Amino acid sequence: MYQRPKPPSLWTEVWTLTRIVYGILLWPLLAILAVILAVFGVFVLYTIHPAFALLAILAIAAVIGALAWWEGRRVRPPGV
Repeated sequence: MYQRPKPPSLWTEVWTLTRIVYGILLWPLLAILAVILAVFGVFVLYTIHPAFALLAILAIAAVIGALAWWEGRRVRPPGV
């Protein structure tokens, strides 16, 4: 005879929704944290010597350029 499946428990739903929310917010939050740390690092290096801050800004620009290059070379689906 057919038996209805048991609905998931409340804690299963809570953990599932929590995992979904953190999965969506993880990369944007890490990007914001990286930007804040980069700006803080530039200020710290500027207090040591302005040339060090310029080197840090050049390194940040190189990382942004590398990410843009990598994104441009990714294979896109047809029609995009």
